[in-house]
Amino acid sequence: AVNLHEFRFVRRSALIVGNERLGLEPDVLQLLDQVIEIPVYGLPLSYNVASATDMALYEYCRQFPRG
Repeated sequence: AVNLHEFRFVRRSALIVGNERLGLEPDVLQLLDQVIEIPVYGLPLSYNVASATDMALYEYCRQFPRG
């Protein structure tokens, strides 16, 4: 997996979000071109799925601003 802060999105990306504790099933992971992880400092060991999605979407929008 690539750290979200180092990942370069392609303009047309699909975001597949995993379970906040278990991630994605191995058979789903095999279908993906790239896997991103969001570093977590301290406890809990993961972000909830809504927060993680927000962070990934923010980073995508930061890389491809409108206009």
